[in-house]
Parts: sequence; C-alpha cells; structure tokens
Amino acid sequence: MTVYRTLQVDIPKSRVTIEKQKNGKPALIKYVIEAPFNREKGYPEPKRTTIGHQCPDSRTKMYPTSQYKKIFPKKWEELTKEKVSPATKKMGLFTLAQAVNMKTGIKDILDEIYGPETAGALMEQAFYSILYHSNAASGFTQLMEDELLYSSSTLSDSYFADLFSHRMSQEQELRFKDAWAKECQKNGAEDVWLCIDGSNDDCSSQGVDLAEKGIPKSRHNSNIISFTYAVTADGRPVAYELYRGGLVDFKAMKSVIDHLTESGFHLNGVILDRGYCNSDVFHYLHDLKIPYIVMVKGCPVQCTELWDSYASRIKMNVEYLVEDTCLFAIQQKMPLYASLDWEDYITLYFDYQNASERVTALLKNLYKTRSKVLGQIQKGREISIESKYEEFLVIDGDKVSLNTRSLQKAVDKKGLYSIVCSEDFSPLKIHTLYQARSAAELQFRTMKTQLGYGTVRVQSTPAERAKFLTGFIASVIRHELEAAARDTGKSTDQMIHEADKLVMQKLNDSYIYTHTESERLKGFIENLGVENVMELIDESVTFENSRLAGRTVTPRKRKTGMAKGSHRKQVDENGQVIHKKPGVKTGTVRSAVNKDGTPRKKPGVPAGTKRSKYNKDGSLRKKPGPKAR
Repeated sequence: MTVYRTLQVDIPKSRVTIEKQKNGKPALIKYVIEAPFNREKGYPEPKRTTIGHQCPDSRTKMYPTSQYKKIFPKKWEELTKEKVSPATKKMGLFTLAQAVNMKTGIKDILDEIYGPETAGALMEQAFYSILYHSNAASGFTQLMEDELLYSSSTLSDSYFADLFSHRMSQEQELRFKDAWAKECQKNGAEDVWLCIDGSNDDCSSQGVDLAEKGIPKSRHNSNIISFTYAVTADGRPVAYELYRGGLVDFKAMKSVIDHLTESGFHLNGVILDRGYCNSDVFHYLHDLKIPYIVMVKGCPVQCTELWDSYASRIKMNVEYLVEDTCLFAIQQKMPLYASLDWEDYITLYFDYQNASERVTALLKNLYKTRSKVLGQIQKGREISIESKYEEFLVIDGDKVSLNTRSLQKAVDKKGLYSIVCSEDFSPLKIHTLYQARSAAELQFRTMKTQLGYGTVRVQSTPAERAKFLTGFIASVIRHELEAAARDTGKSTDQMIHEADKLVMQKLNDSYIYTHTESERLKGFIENLGVENVMELIDESVTFENSRLAGRTVTPRKRKTGMAKGSHRKQVDENGQVIHKKPGVKTGTVRSAVNKDGTPRKKPGVPAGTKRSKYNKDGSLRKKPGPKAR
C-alpha cells in the first residue's frame, strides 16, 4: 500500500477510527467500508481499510494512501487533477435500462432524434427520478456518482439546466411524440380503449409562458401549468400534452386524440373520469364517432328520474344483480344532457361494499367532529366546524345532536354512481372496461406525485417541456418494470433497489463481476424480454471496461424487424395464436409426383439391388452377422 507523504488531506469525520502505533510510528486512519450483521454473534462486524497515516504535527490531517485514492476518487481528482475510476460501480440501473430499450426501443428513438449524448442524459435523469422519486436535478450528481451511466462521467445540475433550457427544441419533442405513437402501434396499442386524464402543477416562475391562472389541484392561489396523459387500459403510456393552465381539460384531450388519429391510431374508444363529463366532450367524441365510457359527475337533471325511481329499488335486490360481481345495476337509454340530440346508455350502479366503507368513514369523522365541537363549547371557545359537516350537526346551547334528515340523504347516496356509455354494452361489460382504468389510475398517480411533479421548479418554457418529456420517459420505463415485477412477489421499488445492488469491482485497470444475482432478480429481468440475463449483465461490465480502455462503445440496440417466429404465427377468428406442433400431421400421404413433375422416388434401396463386394476405398466388404467359427 502506497503512502503519499507529499500530500496532506483532512481526516474524514465519519466512518473512521484512529489506531495508535508503538515505537513512535504514526497512527493509522482506518475507514469502515461496510459492516455486515453477524447473526450468530448478534452484532455487526465492520470491515476496515487504511486510508492514511496521521500527520505528526496535526490531529486533523493525514497522509493519504492508495486506498484513499480508490474510496474518494472525486476528492483525489480535486487534489491532484488526476482522474480516478471508483473502486466499485453499481450497474443494475444500466442493465435495466438496456433491457427496457430492447423491449420498447425508447432509447433508440431518443438516439435518433436527440443524439446519443442527450438521449443518455435523458435516460439517466428518468432512472434517477424513478429510483429517488424526485425530479430535482440538484441531487443527481451526488446520488448517481456510483452508478454506471451512458455518460462518461456524472453530469452536473448546471449541465441539465443548460440542456433543458437551450439544447432541446419543441420540434424534437414533436418528433419524439410521433415516433413513440407509431412504436406503440407496432406493439399492439392501436386498437385499444384509451384512458385519458389530466392534472396541473403550481408554477410561480415568471419565465414560463404556459403558467396562468386556473383551478389549481393544490388549492393554492398560484399560477398553474396543466398537462394531459393518455395510456392504454393496461397502463402503457401512449401520449402526453403540456398546455396553458387556464385551458379546459376538454381542449387538451382534443389535442391528444387529434395527435393520435393523425399518427394512424384507430381507437376502440376512450375511458374518462368524471372530470371530463360535460356536453363539449360528448359532442366532440360523438362527431368523431369515437365510442366512450365516462363516469357521470353528480346527478344531472336527466338522471334524476332514474335515481329517484331505482336508487332504493336496486339496493341488495338480486333481480338487478350484475353476474360475477357484487354490484347491482339498472340501465336505461336517454340523453345525459338536454343539449345532446342523441341518446346514450346510462347505467346506475350500487356497490354495497363501497357504500359500507364510505358510510363508516362518514360516521367516524362526524362523531369526531361532534366531540371536538363539544370540547370547544365547554372551554368557551369559538365554534369551528368543517363546512362539509355543518349540515349534519345541530347545536342547541351546550348540546350537539345529529341532523338525521340530512344524514339519511347522504347515507342513501353512498355506493351509488352512474356511468354513461355510447355503445349498447351490458352493465357487466361497461363495469369491466371501466375497472381496467385502475391500471391507468395507478400510472396517473405515479406521473402526478411519485415522480415529483407537483410544483414546477424551472424558469423557462423550454426547460419545463424538457422536464415533462423526461417524466414521460420515466413513466414508460416504470410501466415496463411494474409489469415485470408482478410475478416476483415483490413491489416494483423493491425489485429496482435489488437490481441496484449489482456491483462490479475494479481489479487492476478493469472491472470484474461475479454472478451472485438471485433467481428472483433473474426472473425480473427475464420478464422484460431478456433471453440471457447473465450475458446482458456481462455486457454492462464490458461497456465500462471498453470505455476505460479508450475504445468506442455503443450500447446494445433493440433488434429490428419482426419478433422471432412471428412470421410463422397464424391466428384464428378470435385473434388467438394457433400453436402448431412441428413435423407432418399424422396420416398425411406424400404425393407420388415432385413439384417439378418428376416421379417421387421411394426411400431406401430399390428392390433387387445387390451390394458390391468391395467398399468405396477398394477394401473387401465384410458380410453382416457374426463370424463363422
């Protein structure tokens, strides 16, 4: 171990011990590399290495060793201007990125539109947001410095600020949207029911042109930027749109659908939540002849008769039971709004499980509020009641009672809801299609909250567009990882963190990796469509070693063309693949004539043919059977 006595550095303040030596030798600075827990002994056993010798004239300085150089490469580079590769590197995220690209081709699309450097930076930022549930570029450099990246070094927050603000154009964004829509078509997302939803983010920046007054989800008095996402019923992101905060959701939805139809999409229909339940939306979809399933908002005037006539009748009445479910329903054909000159199929549902849970929650909160009000009266304080509970409480002096009439009306409505459908579908089919939206809802929730999109933190419109593009890329990757994690028995986050523990170690001038990954992790990566997991992991190691050696490196790209064996697949009338066994069917008789018209020869030697006494090499042919005695 080399000691650099011409250099002095500060002794780290954490994870170090100072071991004094005899005979006047300098104290050794030991650094704790790891501390695995020993189950037999019942305590952790730290593993240490010497990173320096304490300077004799200072208690806070030390002479660094070659181990210090490996453990603190950034500090060593600042001290000596010599670039050092870290002793270990995590490669799990890089391996997952390669696997997702092999399945979806998203990195290849970004390479073609933005170039390999920018495409790599966008993929890195997307995985960072997935791993740490943040979109703040300021933490990227520190948290991703130990990761194997497409970039040769960890990018700084100033790099991303310049990239997002000045080096990514709106024209490139439109090209990406178009290319991704066509890619989704190739992967079977063309003839599907599409789920569309929208939200908005607070924005206090004056440099973002899209920010303006609207109806903020946060309920803060601030400008907002609105956005809309479109995903398939199984949660696959297809398109997104960023628009002005004051623009209504209908116009944004129109923009998304127009974009998809221009890209060649043929939609089976759209599934929308109650936020899109208005006459403008229905007129637009009806004119384009796009089928729709929409949750009804409240109880419109036209639905009043349906609710009054059947709300109490269908409750727990098996005559209205929807088979294979715990729902009760009645369906009628009528216009939802007076401004509509056509009739839709409106289904009134009663979900007794949902009703029970909501009534229980209401009563618990109501009792809690009543106790709070009684406490305020006894202490002589000003009475404060949440507006949603005011109609249920009656205050008479120092007594607080329930308004049973208002409470009964509220209880009667719990569990009841209506869905409008443009097609003549049964209540079961409508319910099944709308329930498929649950996968989409999970995806929307991830986009809105988990990836950090609640507040805009950039200062310009181009930067904001780039941020949302990165978020959309992250949602595409996240969807594939979620689908791959379903069979593992673990959550998506748990599998991502397990993959992030794949670490390669530096030996001499190159990295090595010993295959110790679990079978669960192998299955997780195989679910992304990887046939040979060990080969893909080894490619990650080779990628970094080639870069260290100064060779030009190109990450593996997705294979183009049809999937293996797809050109031989035949489907039945229901679209299901017909699986055929190899070989000729039993009982098949070959034709006596070849395709060229010549007689087909029977297999074997013609009758009457005698074998020669000699072999081809001139030796005497031996007779079959045992030798004569």
